[in-house]
Amino acid sequence: MNDPKHKAATATWGRLVTSDERGVTSSYNLIETISLLHSRHGTDVVQRFLSDIMPLVEVVWVDVPMHAAAVTAMLAHPGKSGPSLIDCMSIEVIRRRRIEDVFAYDRHFADRGFNLLG
Repeated sequence: MNDPKHKAATATWGRLVTSDERGVTSSYNLIETISLLHSRHGTDVVQRFLSDIMPLVEVVWVDVPMHAAAVTAMLAHPGKSGPSLIDCMSIEVIRRRRIEDVFAYDRHFADRGFNLLG
């Protein structure tokens, strides 16, 4: 893997999997991940992801009000340096669920006061 954070992320994921905590993600993250895996690696890797990883994660399915809140948050940061729509949706889910610890490396999460586990 060429990502410099891959080794640390793998170690963090290993600790999370063995803990009592269950991961939470949005359906937007799920779609983005499946699309990326499919385009880079094909359906075999997507199937492994769905069977091995997704049982460990709760998916929050985005509804219209959540989508509107995330779009509003994204548009509140003009230009390209603000959080993406996917990040804004994640932040919306985190806030609604009152989650404090986030498995992420993105500064947009740290800027909002979340504890980054990565």
